[in-house]
Amino acid sequence: MSVIASVAVPASEFPLGSLLEVDSEARVSVETTVPTSEEVIPYLWVPSGVLGGVLDALQSVSSLVSTELVDEVDDYTLVRLEWHDSVNGLLASIRDASAIVTGAVGTADRWTFRLRFPSYEDLSSFYATCVDRDISIELVQLHEAVSPDTTPRFGLTDAQRELVLAAYENGYFDVPRKTTLVELGDTLEVSDSAVSQRLRRGLASLIHSTIVIDETPYDTEPPK
Repeated sequence: MSVIASVAVPASEFPLGSLLEVDSEARVSVETTVPTSEEVIPYLWVPSGVLGGVLDALQSVSSLVSTELVDEVDDYTLVRLEWHDSVNGLLASIRDASAIVTGAVGTADRWTFRLRFPSYEDLSSFYATCVDRDISIELVQLHEAVSPDTTPRFGLTDAQRELVLAAYENGYFDVPRKTTLVELGDTLEVSDSAVSQRLRRGLASLIHSTIVIDETPYDTEPPK
């Protein structure tokens, strides 16, 4: 079964890490695409306010062949990247492990990637390769991929998912609340203290899986 890992590296150890020296508060994100070539990162969404500085920085990235402005939506510009066939560092490690970049966000300090690996063995090999290449890789999150016909768990255990869903359906998050932790505990036949801990952990996992790692500069989905 494939496995999805979220990893982070210092900006200084990634070819595109210098892009946001022009604005430490800005961030760029990778446009998620269906992989059809060897390109690991083919598209970037760049804040239009720092586009000029980012394009200048891209000119100094030796592993890039060219850049092209593809689209502009709201305050962001989509930039197409063409890489040399020969890359090194993190990009080479991703390619060697047959991993797919399903999402990435870059800031002036670090880049965070969500990567899909064919197996745990490929993930382990990727990690070992990064260490051998002196890449300061940090494993942020790890979970098995689910099949298309399986309800996404978003990092939740079955018990956490059951509780979060029950809390939502019974109005725990409504204002004013329509149920209490004690009542939820009675419904699920667990103590109110266990409900409280499970709900906090479940919400933390849900936020981490859906907001922290996948955060993009858009309030809505980027154009396809």
